[in-house]
Amino acid sequence: MTTRDKWIDMLHELHTAPEPSPELRKQVEDQIRRDLARHPPSKTGLHPSIPSLPEFKFTPLIQDALTRVSQANGDVAAINGIDLSRYSSLDFEADDPVEQQENLRKAYVALGYTQIRKDNLDLISLVGRNQWLLGNDELEQNLKTLEEDVMREQNEAAIIARREKGASL
Repeated sequence: MTTRDKWIDMLHELHTAPEPSPELRKQVEDQIRRDLARHPPSKTGLHPSIPSLPEFKFTPLIQDALTRVSQANGDVAAINGIDLSRYSSLDFEADDPVEQQENLRKAYVALGYTQIRKDNLDLISLVGRNQWLLGNDELEQNLKTLEEDVMREQNEAAIIARREKGASL
């Protein structure tokens, strides 16, 4: 019997073991109290041989976000994680038609991005984060396959074009 099998058997026995009697439970709890009295827990609650955690050094961006959240005092509206200026900085009063077209194009891109973002957030809440990530991974694999197909077709087209050019000379 391997060590793994022994562990599985032991875990099975622990799982299927009956509840301890009240007397045994009291004995165990008394022993735990005596041990704790002899070895009081450290101030950190960790065993003395475990080193303390290192100091965290957040980047300025994270530090700004933490400051903003701590100053909000539970007001969710005050914690606005989306920079709305990205979507409202378009100048639709421009006189130049080319600039107006460019601003309109940017507005369509921003709208499309926001709609896709909303759809993704809806999917996360509907199917759960892990399922959503799996779906994204599947889409990435499909994209990779399509890109490989396009490259293969382009290479075949280039080979055919070279053959035709060589035949015509």
